[in-house]
Order: sequence, then structure tokens, then C-alpha cells
Amino acid sequence: MSSRVSTSNEVVDYRRSAGLPGVEVINAQHSPREWRVMCPNYAVVMFRTWQGGVRSRGRVHAGQPGVVFCNTPGEVMVANPHQAPGSFSVLELEANILEQWLAEQQPNSVQPDWAAVMSPISAQLRRHFCGFFATLSPTASAMQVQSQLLELSEVMISELIAGARQPRPAAALTLRGVARMRECLNEEGLSIDLETLAKRAGLSRFQALRAFKQRYGLPPHAYQLCLRMGHARRLLLEGAPAADVAVRCGFADQSHFTRHFKRFHGVTPMQYAFPHAPAVRGIRDRQRRTAKSSAIVARSDR
Repeated sequence: MSSRVSTSNEVVDYRRSAGLPGVEVINAQHSPREWRVMCPNYAVVMFRTWQGGVRSRGRVHAGQPGVVFCNTPGEVMVANPHQAPGSFSVLELEANILEQWLAEQQPNSVQPDWAAVMSPISAQLRRHFCGFFATLSPTASAMQVQSQLLELSEVMISELIAGARQPRPAAALTLRGVARMRECLNEEGLSIDLETLAKRAGLSRFQALRAFKQRYGLPPHAYQLCLRMGHARRLLLEGAPAADVAVRCGFADQSHFTRHFKRFHGVTPMQYAFPHAPAVRGIRDRQRRTAKSSAIVARSDR
């Protein structure tokens, strides 16, 4: 779900996903305004081009590209750009989400407390933020947005949370659970989400994500998309219209399906199906003739 507000050259876009309850992303482009916010949730503000002063906890902090502002629930923030309008993105999390991440990733050791109000971030963390912000859209699957956010969360916690340790390697995780995940994806992979998949495998979401990627070279949502593409090809070869294939394979609409199909296979669904169209039409004609003959016989028997 997305709601957009546009004033002059400023564009503010609020994004949510049914697959991520309690999570909201705000993208502000060319924003010249003063922002006064009392956020009830944890939030991380990534400055893309925005530069200015951010007043929080009795101090003014310098906001600029390369650092993030970390907000604690209930704190008031007042942000003013220096001169030119700028762009930034915000990740908002309800308190229970951050607490759950910490319980799974940093057991018995860490409380949800930012290491600093304004923190420099690595190129890796910036890349994960940008990837998640770009992914969260109405056309993204639940598996995809859940996986992207969990990958972001591990890097974010290790860099921004006070006392956090580096993520543990997945080498010791059970291969049996990973194999079970693959079985579930092959059996019902068009609609299953990450949380359900991890439960079926007896793993936490973080274990499931890391171990599957280590074993098969792809995160579960990318493997799921490969399955959907394979199913789509079979349906197209059977003569199903592209619009029907899009719906049956879980895509938002035909244009969404076409973009993914062309990215995977280099041609559009119609171009892929066209060489097989005469054969498909011949099969359909024979089926129609057979059905028509059966109907005539049935009427003559009455």
C-alpha cells in the first residue's frame, strides 16, 4: 500500500505492506520544509541528499549523506534543511518488531537502545537500506519484502544497536531444515511467506534466510520467483493468455508479470508463446471438434 503527497516539487511517499505489519517507509524527495515529528515508534532516517540540523534530546545534530538519525519512541525531532531542498528515507518499526529481532539475533545480551542519535553507516548498510526501500512496493511479494527487511535488520543491528555482536554464521545450521524449506517451496511456493516457511522447517526466520541462501545461492524469495517463472512458462505453452498467467502465478497484473518475465528470459510472454501458437491452436481446434461431436451424439441419443 502506498499513499503519496505532492506539494510543488516536493514528493512524500508513505509505503506499507500487508506482509510487514508494523512497518512503514517514508520517502521524501526535494523536501524544503521544517519537519516536526513525535514518532511513537523506533525509526531510522537515511539522508540521501538532505543536509541540515536535527534537534533531538536537547542537542542539534548534523544530518547529511553518510549518516543516519536514530529515533527512540516518544522523542521529538525538529529538522531544518540548511538551504537547498533534499531527499531522505525513513524506516519506522513498532517497538515489538525491534525487540523480536534482538531476541532472535542477540539472545540474553542486548536491549533495544541505539548506540548514538546520529551514526555513520557503512556502504553495506546503505546498500541494504536502499534495496529494501526500493523493494517495498504494492507489486512485491510477502516473501520478498520479509526477506529484504530481515537481511537489512542484521546489518542494521550490528552497526546501530549498542552492545550488539556481529551476526552468527549459518554453517552450523541444520541442512535438514533447509531441505524441508525447499520441499515446501516446491509444493506450495507460489504463495507461502517466510514466517510460515521457517516454521515448517523448524528454524527461526533469520536462520532460514541465512541457511537457504548459503545452501542454494539464492534467498527464498528469489527461489520462489524462479518457481513462478517456471510455472508461467508451462501455462504459456499450454496456450493460457498472459493476463490469466499473471493472476495464476501471483503477479499484481500483466505488466508486472511481463517485466519479470522479460528480465528472466529476454523476451515478453507473448514473444515466448508465439512460436508455439499454431500448435496450441491446433490442439484447441481438435478439442472443440471433439466436444462438438460429443454434444451432437448426446443430443441424438435423447
